[in-house]
Amino acid sequence: MSTSPSQAPIFSADRLHLHVTGSVNAALVPHWLNWLRIFYPDLTVSMSVTHSALRFVTLDSLRLLSSGSVWIDAWDSPDIPSGVHNGLDEDTECFGIFPATLNTTMRLAAGLSDSPMLMALQLTRRPIAVATSFPGTNPLIDQRLEDLQRRNNIIFTPQVPAYSVSQDQWKGGTGFFMPFLLETLETKLSAPETTRQNHPA
Repeated sequence: MSTSPSQAPIFSADRLHLHVTGSVNAALVPHWLNWLRIFYPDLTVSMSVTHSALRFVTLDSLRLLSSGSVWIDAWDSPDIPSGVHNGLDEDTECFGIFPATLNTTMRLAAGLSDSPMLMALQLTRRPIAVATSFPGTNPLIDQRLEDLQRRNNIIFTPQVPAYSVSQDQWKGGTGFFMPFLLETLETKLSAPETTRQNHPA
């Protein structure tokens, strides 16, 4: 995949759900929402947001820039869609975990459903693209990621170079790049019966 930030890939879905988790990259989600509004004006983008993500981005900013519903991923949230127990399949065509923290990805890999959105992601048959934002990895994590990809509706986005805030240097890679997320989802949308493996580097 060779998409640059200014290029908009073909994306056939009309309804996208983004799950925003507690990486510092969550602060950049409003930028990508604005980008989506420019290049995909007819796309409805709904969002679920973890409490930890609210350290880096506000609900107000996401609601102003999103074309769909925005709700906190907690069982006591008043805005939880009724379809979470059915994978939100009636509400969206595909999902992006954007950014996907190590904690959220490992919980998904373990089969946990301790939040409304995690339950929906466990139950849905819709495509799920995971845009990793990890501080590092180890053999156990790699094994969990391989296990997760046994679900043929889950695929990881390719990596782009990453800047480590904690180490104050460019180090490693991240899947947090909206054009790649859309391209990754499109491979599933255009060929839903084909398993496409793409392990993060």
